[in-house]
Amino acid sequence: MSYPFRRILCPIDFDDNSMAALDVAVRMANDSGGTILLAHVVPMIIPPTGMPVYVDMYKGQEDAAREKLREIAERRLHKVGYELVVNMGEPAGSILRLASRYASDLIVMATHGRRGFSRVLLGSVAEMVLREAPCPVLCVRRSDTDKNLVGAWMTTAPVTATPEEKLSSIQARMQQGNFHSIPVVDNGHLAGLVTHRGIWMHAGYIDSTEAKSAMEPNPLTVTSNTPLHDASRLMLEHKLESLPVLEDGIVVGILTSSDIMRAFMQKE
Repeated sequence: MSYPFRRILCPIDFDDNSMAALDVAVRMANDSGGTILLAHVVPMIIPPTGMPVYVDMYKGQEDAAREKLREIAERRLHKVGYELVVNMGEPAGSILRLASRYASDLIVMATHGRRGFSRVLLGSVAEMVLREAPCPVLCVRRSDTDKNLVGAWMTTAPVTATPEEKLSSIQARMQQGNFHSIPVVDNGHLAGLVTHRGIWMHAGYIDSTEAKSAMEPNPLTVTSNTPLHDASRLMLEHKLESLPVLEDGIVVGILTSSDIMRAFMQKE
């Protein structure tokens, strides 16, 4: 039996859950002879009303996301027709606009299954899309992530920088998002980490200093399957505010001290 869906929108944020959703979309496209619109939304930090949005600051992250999509398409989409698109903006709204613009028959997306306090704080992109979508929505949730692992608590699709990005641009994004650090990504792979300390050491020269001159090369990292306790101990021993989360050398998330605190609060 073929599915009546020929244009399938599959928004991903590069974590295991969204890869599981992509696998489902591929199976459906194969069965129906359909095509996949593989999309990623670079989440923009929207400042208070009246303040400008510096779109150029997200250019490096947009380019890195596009490269990640190409790599994923080469590995997973060689048997189906596809298009790739990267948008910047608020995730749920961007997904809804893409669905309308491309006349999608179906949206296949991951849900991370947030509950309780974290859902109140972070909301659910999948839920917002379900409410407003112009077509059917299939939400895919991978088997429950072990709450004792980093993958259950990390922040997915983190804001990143390129090696050539100026520190002034990175500092502005760190201030807007209240970040303590930003991963530096080169061709989809982690090159280093820019921290407040790195920016402070170049005070007075941040307009002309590039990230690659101020970043911490080869920072400590974890995977989504690293036990949360081990990651916490690593951060404590090395006095770290965050740890990039890698899968196959690609940044899929970042674990911060706030994520650790949120995890232990919910475990109580």
